[in-house]
Amino acid sequence: MSEERKFLREILKDSLFFKGLSDDLLREIENLAFVKTYEKNEEIFAEGERAYGFFLILEGHVKIYKLSPKGKEQIIHLLGPGEIFAEVVLSGVDTYPAYAQAITPLKVALFEKSRFLKLIQRRPEIALSLIGIFAMKLRSLVKTIENLTLREAGERLLHYIWELSHEGKKKTLELKVNKTHLALLLGITPETLSRLFQRFRDEGIIELEKNKITLLEPEKIKNALSSAL
Repeated sequence: MSEERKFLREILKDSLFFKGLSDDLLREIENLAFVKTYEKNEEIFAEGERAYGFFLILEGHVKIYKLSPKGKEQIIHLLGPGEIFAEVVLSGVDTYPAYAQAITPLKVALFEKSRFLKLIQRRPEIALSLIGIFAMKLRSLVKTIENLTLREAGERLLHYIWELSHEGKKKTLELKVNKTHLALLLGITPETLSRLFQRFRDEGIIELEKNKITLLEPEKIKNALSSAL
């Protein structure tokens, strides 16, 4: 087995989306994968493009985003190794519902839709994993909508930090994406994001050094979010 295939198998085993599947089933899934690489800022697919398959991230990070009629960008998801995207193609859609772009050098496993659906027909236990995937993505999307529509800018950033810290369990966090992409995810400008980070530093809630965030007062974050909604 090549090093690349070994690496792919390890990612499959560790991925939250495929964890718990039997070794023989993971091998079948692995055999369906085509490994592809993308350069930083390269488009993976566009909204409305024919939906060929879905992807598992092996290395790097991806943004999933929408564009308004005037060209304004709104990031929906920022995803990293072990996460999947475009799995909605398995529900029967013919075109991709959003844009996907590599925001770092990227390596992914591509699973062609028709071949994966045939595997599901032979091994229906995969359907249970898919139901879990769809439920998780739906919860994530609801949280994104809630964050953008019901929270003020500062609360959006605190909510992001709280989620990243697994609700305060991790005290030291690393931002895997740059602040421009984070600002787009939160629906604010990079300048506003910088001011908010400075405000929370001044208030003694967090410490920020380059891309590392240290939670100094996790209870303050929890209380602020509890009273916000």
